[in-house]
Amino acid sequence: MKRMFFVPLSFNKHLGRIGRNVISAAFICGISTFCVAAPPKARTHLPSSSIAMSDDALATFFNPSGLAAGRGLNLYYLRTYQSDWTGDDAFFLAVPGAGFGIEFGTADADTDFTRYTLAGGYHLGNALYWGTSYSWMNSDDAGYDKFRSLSMGLMYRRRYVSIGAAARDLNRPKLLGEKLGRTYDLGLALRPGTWRATLSIDMQKTQGIEGIELRYALEVRPIREFMLRGTVNNDLSFDVRFGVNIGNWGFGTGNAFDNNREAWSGVGYFHFSNAPKTKPLPRRRTFLDLPMRAVKQVLPIAKWDDDVAGVLVRIDGSGYGIAQLQEMSGAILDFRESGRVVLCYLSNCSTGDYMIASACDGILIHPSAEVRLIGIRTEHSFYKGALDMLGIRADLEHLGKYKSASEAFTQREMSEAHREIQNIILDDLYEQLVEAIAVGRGWTHENVKTRIDEGPYTARQAFAVELVDRLAYEDELHDVVTELTDTRTDLVPLSEYVRSGLYAQEWQVPEPKVAIIKAEGLMLTGDSFVDPFMGTQVMGADTITRIVKDVKADDSIKAVVLRIDSGGGLVVAADIIWRELVRLKEVKPLVVSMGDVAASGGYYIAAPADSIVAEPGTITGSIGVIGGKYSFKGLYEKLGIHKEILKRGQHADFYTDYGDYPLAEKAIVQKQIKEIYDNFIEKVALGRTQLTVEDVDRLGRGRVWSGRQAKENGLVDELGGLNLAIAIARERAGLEGKSVGIVEFPKKTWMSQLFGNFGLPLISLWKGFGIPNSFENSGAEDKDKGTGNRLQFITRYGGLSTTARLLNTVRKHRLFLLMPYHISVE
Repeated sequence: MKRMFFVPLSFNKHLGRIGRNVISAAFICGISTFCVAAPPKARTHLPSSSIAMSDDALATFFNPSGLAAGRGLNLYYLRTYQSDWTGDDAFFLAVPGAGFGIEFGTADADTDFTRYTLAGGYHLGNALYWGTSYSWMNSDDAGYDKFRSLSMGLMYRRRYVSIGAAARDLNRPKLLGEKLGRTYDLGLALRPGTWRATLSIDMQKTQGIEGIELRYALEVRPIREFMLRGTVNNDLSFDVRFGVNIGNWGFGTGNAFDNNREAWSGVGYFHFSNAPKTKPLPRRRTFLDLPMRAVKQVLPIAKWDDDVAGVLVRIDGSGYGIAQLQEMSGAILDFRESGRVVLCYLSNCSTGDYMIASACDGILIHPSAEVRLIGIRTEHSFYKGALDMLGIRADLEHLGKYKSASEAFTQREMSEAHREIQNIILDDLYEQLVEAIAVGRGWTHENVKTRIDEGPYTARQAFAVELVDRLAYEDELHDVVTELTDTRTDLVPLSEYVRSGLYAQEWQVPEPKVAIIKAEGLMLTGDSFVDPFMGTQVMGADTITRIVKDVKADDSIKAVVLRIDSGGGLVVAADIIWRELVRLKEVKPLVVSMGDVAASGGYYIAAPADSIVAEPGTITGSIGVIGGKYSFKGLYEKLGIHKEILKRGQHADFYTDYGDYPLAEKAIVQKQIKEIYDNFIEKVALGRTQLTVEDVDRLGRGRVWSGRQAKENGLVDELGGLNLAIAIARERAGLEGKSVGIVEFPKKTWMSQLFGNFGLPLISLWKGFGIPNSFENSGAEDKDKGTGNRLQFITRYGGLSTTARLLNTVRKHRLFLLMPYHISVE
């Protein structure tokens, strides 16, 4: 019987037996390789590494805990080209937290084997990782086929120091009938202030073998593309490894030499990673081709990328509020300060889109496109006449002179207070629009207003009055880019640019984080959802509070930014969220960033913040309450339906839809909304410490403010976008000048992304109504089952169930904190 010998490290002790040929030498198990007589060969040759450093696919073998520190998809193919038995092959594949290896080895002339390894790596706190691996073999030789091995590893890593430990063959597996001894490895790696040089020392102790093996190594990367590693063992044997990386691909070789400097093993490898370590060759500069929606996220990053020569923003007529348009314009202007050029390409341009275009260095337009630069407007529909015809009466109350959300159902036209505040807001937003265009294009305000009044324009008309700088077809865009830069510049789409991001060479350790919690849509109790029929984004109080609690408990999150884009909703939903935010503020800085709208209930949840940031065009305020009910008595009678109500209790029929609105019930509703309003202004004053309750009442009463007006009145602290809010949060958490991770909540499901991108026609209808459309989640049980739920049949059909949630909430809830209207720029 022949048996081949293989170990991870030299034992300095020969284990030969008469009648058996020693044909394979030991290869490093976590440290290096060199030639000795060894136990039976148990694996293929691998290039040398330290158990304190390995965090790619080869960590599957060297130290499985390193898989938890890995980034992206990682793949190795290895081929042994020098040893007693050449031709061994191995494949290793890893994704963050998991690895798989398959090795095809030759033990002797009569024995081949295949070794499989599954491994997992896991986080233990901020900088500690642990991992396990399980290996087994397949072979025609029963002595190999029964091999099963369990190993474990640990790693502690900071930016310039890493410590690794591994315990192998913990179950003492049998190979060719002999039990293998357990092997223990310990490694330390240091980086002297840079990732370009790493010093490491590893030691290994094997059960039943005398002495401890030591390994000293130096790895250098003079440039990103090249790596050289040298290792010296305590018996003066040594090995050399080098690697080359270009883009996503790499190759290299590792060679081991005995203490007489004679080579005894060599292995070559190819490597792939979807997170490239270097730029591909030949080097070319990038001109980013960005959709308008990606401007805010991408430009702050691209600003620091020297390979980005400029940006082409594609403007396609998407509808945004003025605040988001200002945020995008700010990102463009900030990018231009780096000295790079920003162009935009118009294929469908609204007034709001032109606000973005004016912030760019140059405006290109498709020859058949249109520039709809016509100004801003509001439209309000009043339904009292239609309701009267149907026999439906809206018995709605509001507290606050300017709280006009109920007027659409109780009046036939605008009240004077409503008209007053609308004109004030329109004047301010229009001046902001004119100012932005005038600054961007270098015109006077009068010139801008003249061009607005003469719109809309065809592409050629726009070119004639210098609204745009050039007419260009799609295929001509690359020529424009090369004219502005050079022939070595490529127009690169966002997807390709994202894939080209470089894998950081520094050891990545968990960074302190700033959490962004997105509070968007209509507020209701229960969980968040998107209604597929109405197109309505719903902010569930249970979802938001659950996130707030998790963020509060996460020690790695040092500050929170609450991003609000909501016109309010149910009083109880707003108060549930408010309470949890107050508790969060007690332990972590809380900064609010307002989007297009943060009004009524949206301002309610903003009030506890340490600092509130809004764009000048944000719509906020609307501190007030509406409540009441609807009576369908007239409609029922027109349909020939008559109800008789028997009751016990003076107000048992308070919520019936077949009743009148006596003075006693009206007094109850007014008393309720007065209590809620007083509570509202008290909570605002509690959060806005520079304002008294009387101040808040004066600024409240349902009045709507622009962000600029809100700052002047103390309802907002700073003017700016999300990036400014993050900077303030970092400052309050003491994270200035430190590397910080940004995490966003809630995580979007594919369903919410789908319906968030496809606005259905009904969404504009609901926004235009301005009715109390913050609705209750169906997660709560229907407490009115005995009252004859007219919509109950709808919930039997899954496709309509979310719509039923919204409609049932209108019927069941009476008290709302709602913005009376929505303003967008078209």
